Amino acid sequence: MFIVKSIDETIKILKDNFNDYNINKIKIKLEDALNYVATSDIVSKEDVPHFDRSIVDGYAVDFNSVKLASNSTPSILKLSGEVIMGQASQFTVNSDTTVYVPTGGHLPMGANSVVMIENTDKLLDEIIINKSVSMLENVLKMGSDISIGTKVLSKNTLITPLVIGALKSIGIDEIEVYEKLSVSLISTGDEIVKNKAKLEIGEIRDINSYTISNHLRNKNIIINDNIIINDDFELYKNAVIKGFENSDIVITSGGSSVGDKDYTFDILKKMGAEILVHGVNIKPGKPTIIAKYNNKLFFGLPGQPTSAFFVLNTFINTVINTIYKIKKELPSPYIEATLQINVHSVSGRRMYQLVKVEYNETGKLIAIPLFAKSGMINALKEADGYIIIDEFIEGYSAGRIVKVFRLGD
Repeated sequence: MFIVKSIDETIKILKDNFNDYNINKIKIKLEDALNYVATSDIVSKEDVPHFDRSIVDGYAVDFNSVKLASNSTPSILKLSGEVIMGQASQFTVNSDTTVYVPTGGHLPMGANSVVMIENTDKLLDEIIINKSVSMLENVLKMGSDISIGTKVLSKNTLITPLVIGALKSIGIDEIEVYEKLSVSLISTGDEIVKNKAKLEIGEIRDINSYTISNHLRNKNIIINDNIIINDDFELYKNAVIKGFENSDIVITSGGSSVGDKDYTFDILKKMGAEILVHGVNIKPGKPTIIAKYNNKLFFGLPGQPTSAFFVLNTFINTVINTIYKIKKELPSPYIEATLQINVHSVSGRRMYQLVKVEYNETGKLIAIPLFAKSGMINALKEADGYIIIDEFIEGYSAGRIVKVFRLGD
């Protein structure tokens, strides 16, 4: 018998029970740290840039000498020389002189602005300035990007390509991170077969092992084990125990319902696990089990591919953010589209409806519902995303503007 929890209740349960999970820390090269999570704040010991520099190709000037320059009344300055890229400037600019500076070049002493080269003309050793500039125009001052003492990265932050770039700019070559989460994945069912060319009546090719494991890899989770076992109580129990020994999280698909061979609940009770959720108010995906064993997470997904995917997709970001204590939780991105036809829902259960997104003949973006039972995989493959119908609504009417969330986001 299910004691059904709402999605919001389930999210709170996950947050309350797994926010103190201990993950090992490791030091790795910064260039290898993509998609890891930082263990501590990183404060800059350098200014970026560490010298005043030009952000355009042009002429370094004292802006007072050109502030009235225009096409009709240009300012004329004597060219003193050229800054060599990658070297310190050896020149000083005054009210009568200018120096050529390439993009990124060191700003000469006395200069406080740079005139873009396209706003100038050259006549022998004189530069004709045809447009005025303001103070510090086209100049990047020392420390204006990052100054000494600036916190460049906060602890418990996911390391992205741009984070790596910022840390490289302050000379970071090594960083301490948390190890990636690991999962033991177990699919159950006498009917499930793997890599068989011709099926017998009653047999089903394995789907969930592939869809779930690859979805988890997209979330930067390591798959330690990915096995299929028959509907045997002891075999299943031993696989779950081994999974907890090998990994941070154990995820099963199948066996979480209330049939004669749905052993998950009984196995967890026999192991002494704490059952946190047995049934989630979600369609598809109601027969879901969440448990805690030795402070580790057990996730029992339904066996049907669509149900398993939607349940995992709904909660996996909460699991990751909770365990890593990631504070910056961004909402899922979505696009808006016009619903093509009516979609009916069952009041009391939050419904996830697959849709395709297309432009119609007038150029309007439309969402086309894909109606499929939870055991079907092709609709999941064809879908561009899904819409969410709240548990207190009995459906959406055609013509409604809906939010379409991409699968996997």
